[in-house]
Amino acid sequence: MTCPACQDPDTGEALVPYYGVGPHVCFYKIPGATIGQSRPLPRDQWPANYREDPESPGHGLWWCEVCGEGATDAQELIP
Repeated sequence: MTCPACQDPDTGEALVPYYGVGPHVCFYKIPGATIGQSRPLPRDQWPANYREDPESPGHGLWWCEVCGEGATDAQELIP
């Protein structure tokens, strides 16, 4: 079961958990930066609904911050 925050509005399917880029400042928000020059956020600024993949720093699993959908998957897949 998913909540409205983690559902695709067209299909009703869960959008989380998903694997992707970790918390960062996008290059377009950094004056003079170009594609590929995004900066990761310090760990103390990471949201509670993200877990980094120890085998691929800067990437990891995200889950719903409202209902927690996918949190169990993240804990099982990435210790």
